[in-house]
Amino acid sequence: MAVVEAALIDAGVQAGIVDQARLDALRLQARRERIRLVEAVARAGRFPEAALYQALADQRNMPFFQAHDLKPDRPALAQLPTKMLQRQPMLPVRKHERLYLVVADPDAGPLLETAQRASGETMELALTAPETLNAAIRRYLDELHPDAERQEVVGESDAVGLLDEIMKDAYLRRASDVHFEPERHGLRVRLRVDGYLQDYLKPLSHAEGEAVITRLKVLAGLDIAEQRMAQDGGMSYQIQHWDVPATDIRVATIPTRWGERVTLRLLGQGSDGLDLPELGMPESILKKFRDVINMPDGILLVTGPTGSGKSTTLYAALRELDSDIQNILTVEDPVEQVIEGISQVQVNVKVGFAQALRAFLRHDPDVILVGEIRDLETAETALKAAMTGHLVLSTLHTNDAVGAITRLVDIGSPHYLVGSTVKGIIAQRLVRRLCPHCKVEREATAEEMIYLEPEAEHAWVVHESRGCPSCLGSGYLGRIGIYEALWIDRPLRDKIAAGASEEDIRRIAGGKYQTLWQDALAKVRSGQTDLAEVRYLAVATES
Repeated sequence: MAVVEAALIDAGVQAGIVDQARLDALRLQARRERIRLVEAVARAGRFPEAALYQALADQRNMPFFQAHDLKPDRPALAQLPTKMLQRQPMLPVRKHERLYLVVADPDAGPLLETAQRASGETMELALTAPETLNAAIRRYLDELHPDAERQEVVGESDAVGLLDEIMKDAYLRRASDVHFEPERHGLRVRLRVDGYLQDYLKPLSHAEGEAVITRLKVLAGLDIAEQRMAQDGGMSYQIQHWDVPATDIRVATIPTRWGERVTLRLLGQGSDGLDLPELGMPESILKKFRDVINMPDGILLVTGPTGSGKSTTLYAALRELDSDIQNILTVEDPVEQVIEGISQVQVNVKVGFAQALRAFLRHDPDVILVGEIRDLETAETALKAAMTGHLVLSTLHTNDAVGAITRLVDIGSPHYLVGSTVKGIIAQRLVRRLCPHCKVEREATAEEMIYLEPEAEHAWVVHESRGCPSCLGSGYLGRIGIYEALWIDRPLRDKIAAGASEEDIRRIAGGKYQTLWQDALAKVRSGQTDLAEVRYLAVATES
């Protein structure tokens, strides 16, 4: 028996994830588009329907199980007939020494009695979303018969629908990447959400997986007959029958032992339109950052590993500038966000970073953004452009701000040129932000104080999240930047030009050098994140 839609909506309103004032408009929209009200509400709030089931569980004071919790208790499950599981979805799960019967309807009392009689076990009801439950049962049945490949023919329309469902889930969960990973018995699909991978709810068979991957290759303009070499492409994807913006996607394939693996990078997800104050920069760094991007010349570098938000920071910087009175040009690989009033060039086989930079100098630029400095040719061209009256913004792959100086010198840039052109360096990381709806204060433990402030007389007040419908039980909602800044003044410029080492640069910079760990501690203390998210920065600082 399905949960009444009104009960889910009411629970969502009570939990604060559904806006009561928008319900009438969403009802009209759902009728006009011929979709369920729950689907319209989830799309408007941009959360999966599972959030409404978690809200309902909280309202009924029932345990709620996420997908990763659904590990069946095999002895109890073995007592339940397979036909019963398929006809009335349920799953016995043991957690903390207690046996639960996980269902998708909070009013499944009769089902609980049936399961207890069949298994001879005492159970308690727990709730999960229907799709989550059905996927867990399907995985269990597939494990029972691992060599029995389902005989099915997946047509083009089926592949279109399967891909669309995956892209809907990626949109609702605000995923940045989607991974299609072939395995012995099917295709595993995972979504990267807030930096961590989550399994897509529905496992795909080999036939379904092959159909979806073929569909992706067609959309991305790749060779569908070529399955033995890596390919790269791109596409713009519009979710069917949903009034949401199309997503620009970078597509990469590679052959593996069990078939082709495909990875989608969803460009601009959750970061389009972000301004500098929204990134989480400390005020002291933000003020100097703005001073530098308003200079007439010089170079500003943003460093960090892949996926640390460097491009988002540079796009936010460009939005601060006035493109009506400045000529702003960018060369990127690829163009991740389109900004009106700015000429953006994408790297290709014929036009690389260095070639585009040299061409830019003949187009009367004021500000140039270089997506990444990878080699000596690009570095020299960028530094010389900065020296001849242009502001250059770019990224480097280094672990910290001081390391950017060493990196430029290592690839062949002269010390004097680096010292005279680099105005500032930002290093950054992304960490998960504590869910504001369920975080609570507590005293830091003795173990935590070793990291936070070993010599403190009193324990810090820190925050932790318990999990709620807004964060899907994870305790985190979105991400925030952790920043480090090195600003190059005259004494430091002279030392860099003279070939100072990293240790010398840190010593000379002194208190003006704001480190990642300092910003991490400030964000832990203010309750924006927790120690578990930033502890690795302390280890990196010590090493």
